[in-house]
Amino acid sequence: MSLSINLNLVSVNLIRGDVDLVTGLSKPKLIKWAPVGINSSTVMPAIAEAAPISNDVVEWMHVAASDVAVFDGMCEDYNRVGSELVSGSGDAYIPGVRVGDLRGDSVNGYTVRSRGYGTVITPAGNFNVPINGKTTFARGDVLAWAAIPNPGTGVQWVLTMLQWRDLAKAPIKDRVRFASSYGLVAPNFFSIPSSILPIRTIKIGLTSDRDQKVVIRGRGVKGSYENVLFEESFNISKGESEVVYNMLRFPNIPSFTLEIQPEDNTQTVLNYIDLIPPI
Repeated sequence: MSLSINLNLVSVNLIRGDVDLVTGLSKPKLIKWAPVGINSSTVMPAIAEAAPISNDVVEWMHVAASDVAVFDGMCEDYNRVGSELVSGSGDAYIPGVRVGDLRGDSVNGYTVRSRGYGTVITPAGNFNVPINGKTTFARGDVLAWAAIPNPGTGVQWVLTMLQWRDLAKAPIKDRVRFASSYGLVAPNFFSIPSSILPIRTIKIGLTSDRDQKVVIRGRGVKGSYENVLFEESFNISKGESEVVYNMLRFPNIPSFTLEIQPEDNTQTVLNYIDLIPPI
């Protein structure tokens, strides 16, 4: 596949080895008493302590509530820069899960486990999500992500979904987490405006709780999210790193959507995206 934008990696620098996964991140609003978290497994103990399993509370509720806490927090991080990211988690069979333009296909857990996947329905087409796995969907004007952290043992099963309805536009100055559903890390998407020049530098600041490989993709703008303009990856160390790329395209750099995907089983925070020149 030919690349519409050429990327040249300039540098990957470890700024500091300290790992700060809390400062600047938002509290969830839906479960406002939950702690700030990135991976739902780290929030689970607080959920379980507040609502122990009983006749009224069953295991899947803890799983869904923990996902709600971290993904709602991610939405708060993202939306404070003037954009719209929506999320939700729950039993996709009864009472069902709907997030923005997305809805889980309401089938029982026996069906999901027997075929190995659940289905998310969108205006741009349907996509399947493997049990205990995740799927990113980019088509037309729909950017979505879903995971099944718990396929259940009876009729109920947990589906967690995200939809980016309005993209945050670079430069990004506020911290945004990459929320994780029990180790299944969601990507994030940002709008990169066009430049009248054929070369531009992009700086991406990330904090990670461990060494990892991060994948980035350039996608088309809204209406053509399925078009991949480039795909690259880079390795960062535990701590706070800055990654610098030069972007090249003659006669100018068009607008595009930047996808950033950390590795699973990491806790990762975007610190900033800087553009040189900014326009």
